[in-house]
Amino acid sequence: MKRQRPRMTYEFRKVSFSKDVPRSVSLQELNDQAEYGQWELARTRISVGGVRTVWLRRKIMPLTMSS
Repeated sequence: MKRQRPRMTYEFRKVSFSKDVPRSVSLQELNDQAEYGQWELARTRISVGGVRTVWLRRKIMPLTMSS
C-alpha cells in the first residue's frame, strides 16, 4: 500500500497600501511579514486609483495522528 503525502493547504492574508504610502515603507512591511510571520508573496495588484493590494500566503501544516 502506498502512503499518501498530506496535501498542503494555505492560508491567505490581503494587505493594501494607499498611493500615499512610500514604496520603501510597503516593502519593509512585506519583508517583516515574510521574515517573522513566514508569509510569502502570492499575488499583487495595482488598481487605477494607485492602491497596491498584495495577497500573502503561508502553508498550513496538517496535523498527523500517530497510532
